[in-house]
Amino acid sequence: MDRKESRLAECFTLKEEPGRLIIGTAKYLMQVDTTGCCFSFHSPDREVIAAAHEISGIRFSSPNEEEVHDALSAALVSFNESQVQLCVTNRKGDQADVRIEPSSSFVKLQVLPRTEGRYTIDARTAPLQPVYGLGDHGGYGDSTDVFGITDNHFLNANDGKRFVSNFAVFPAAGFAQVLFEEGIKRVRINGEENALGASGVRAVSGLYYFIGPLEQMYMDYKLARHREGYPDLKPKYDFFEVGYEAFGSLGWNTYQQSVLEDLQAYIDKGYRLKWAVIGSGFWKGDRQADDQGATTSFGIWDDEHEEGRADGLPNPRYPDKEALKEFFHSRRMKLILGLRISFKALPEHGGHYNALHDGEFVQEGLERGYFVTDEKGSPITYRVQFPKGAVYLLDARKPDAVNWYLSLARLWGADGFKEDTMLKDGALLRNDAKCNATNAKLMEAGYYSMVRNAAYSVPGEILRLEDTMYGMDQDRPAINGLNYAASGASNVYVDIIAGKYLKTPLTEDQKIYFVRNAMFAAVFPAMSVGLGPWKMNHEAYEGIVKKACDWHSAMAPYIYSAALDSFHTGYPHTMTPLPIAYPTDTNTYGLASKQTKQYEWMLGPSLLAAPAYGSDYAQVMARDVYLPEGKWIDYETGAVYYGPVTLKGYELPPVKIPVFIGGKGVIVVRDEEDGRLYAEVYPIRQQGSQYRFRYPDGKQTSCITNDNTGWNPDTLEIVELESGDKVSFRFNAVTGACRFRLREGANYRLVGGMECKMQE
Repeated sequence: MDRKESRLAECFTLKEEPGRLIIGTAKYLMQVDTTGCCFSFHSPDREVIAAAHEISGIRFSSPNEEEVHDALSAALVSFNESQVQLCVTNRKGDQADVRIEPSSSFVKLQVLPRTEGRYTIDARTAPLQPVYGLGDHGGYGDSTDVFGITDNHFLNANDGKRFVSNFAVFPAAGFAQVLFEEGIKRVRINGEENALGASGVRAVSGLYYFIGPLEQMYMDYKLARHREGYPDLKPKYDFFEVGYEAFGSLGWNTYQQSVLEDLQAYIDKGYRLKWAVIGSGFWKGDRQADDQGATTSFGIWDDEHEEGRADGLPNPRYPDKEALKEFFHSRRMKLILGLRISFKALPEHGGHYNALHDGEFVQEGLERGYFVTDEKGSPITYRVQFPKGAVYLLDARKPDAVNWYLSLARLWGADGFKEDTMLKDGALLRNDAKCNATNAKLMEAGYYSMVRNAAYSVPGEILRLEDTMYGMDQDRPAINGLNYAASGASNVYVDIIAGKYLKTPLTEDQKIYFVRNAMFAAVFPAMSVGLGPWKMNHEAYEGIVKKACDWHSAMAPYIYSAALDSFHTGYPHTMTPLPIAYPTDTNTYGLASKQTKQYEWMLGPSLLAAPAYGSDYAQVMARDVYLPEGKWIDYETGAVYYGPVTLKGYELPPVKIPVFIGGKGVIVVRDEEDGRLYAEVYPIRQQGSQYRFRYPDGKQTSCITNDNTGWNPDTLEIVELESGDKVSFRFNAVTGACRFRLREGANYRLVGGMECKMQE
């Protein structure tokens, strides 16, 4: 085989030139300079995608040291049909094998030092921007553009950063990257370098660079997640309906009567709740006592009187768990309980374990070795937000431990769980995926899973933000949620409407916060209520919250269809930040920031959400709204706009649904009166555009094809393809939409629509 230019199994070519190697595929070229192992990515016609760092592409320390040293040289060692291997020497004389595995639209890179030990390792290109993603770490800046970050201790170190992903996407360049690593990661995407790395590791073995269209990169990232042990699971429907969290209304001190009265009040007022979370208090013990039970007191409800309590709550708090479950079952609501992987440690280990409140589960876990241990096999204790005292953590790396955990979770008799481990010792554990396996096991067993802790993938229906509340930074939820979506986790739940800890009577500012927050949450993939909006004692404000909830409820089938599209493709269809949806439109890059507050995204393929939200929630009545290329229709007024255009000072009062119709121009809604599904086709697309709707059963689909040549309702026809029958539709004169009832699994085609010629 010619060593100067070789084609390997029709996958890639390898070409040696003076001072460099060029690895080529049909979609990109990767150039590696032998000096400094500087690497860069180019289009096949040599246009730069990601330029090489000017000093070195690889840096690594000497064994068991932290200081990194630039690569000095790289030499070709070998190559075959799947990889190219280089030997890289750093400025201290240490050597590492660098393996490059090219695929058609991505490259996997590994750095493996040749001497045993622990290392700090970086791989880097020249600076690149704008950039979006980074999970929770991308949620605390002034903008969704995370350019400028320098974090050499990137992991779940506190409560606010629990969805950990260093996936970053550069839409202007058609480039993305991720490093799969359990321990301490290093992320520096700034004016000096674009670097990913890790410290305290034997090697870096899961570094990926993706090249190409956004849809392809997200699909490749999804496949890479699965390959590296971070799979996604197919979401179920009900979590995309409106739900309820007792925490938002009752705080920590829930009890059966209070929860059921709250829920019944919502139901009596016409709220269509489909799930409800009881996050605390269903276990035994005085709520003020350190030895009260916990979510891991599996199946031990507080259903018997206990002497000596002084918490001021009913004793017992949950006297009839079967009646509680029947309440949910009869109303077709999913009962969701809080659940964590933390087990109260024994007193001799600094914990508050109480056999009466906690059962025998802790002893079982200790005897079977199911908790995280040190090198000698002794259980390690950790600090969490709750329960108090030291705890053990389930070791999700052990399949037997995960299976045991599932068997225990079943004892609660719930429909699903809100995973909410609040670990304060994340830096000690160094395992961001500590809940991935347990959440996945619950999902596989048919339970609903609200995820808070995860690494890279989200094995659950929805991903919940860190707690929100009045008085906090109200720009963070938008920035955080948009960077979740950019990270490939688009089933975003922005937390409870009005947050937590509101005390009645509410101030006027709190009431405005309440209604703005409700309309903000309505245009996210998932939403819930907590404190009853009737407690504002303001009929108009209560009506706005009800309108927001009703709108989201009607849109739930459409949103869930987008969630299934996201699951199948990896692309964030459920919530698509505009720089991802319109990557070549430079106007989208700086929209979402604390300065501009233009928080906009595509909610599915046909709705552009533009809520008037942020730290100015109490004053804002209008906002600049950017509409990308295409035709856009105001959802409520029917006003038509053609992008790209910025609508200056666009009126967005609290009562307005902040949505524009565009994109595919088709939505599916559930009718409030008859509960059936209807398609609404707006005058946006024609002549071949298709929209595929996935039903709530997760199996059936209907495809709606625009083969019409116009939108005249007198000449427009909608045909069911299977039967050939014409379908009757209702025309909305305000928006121009045609509404017709869907038959499950049927496909439809729009034809005609030409304007009638004037009679002479």
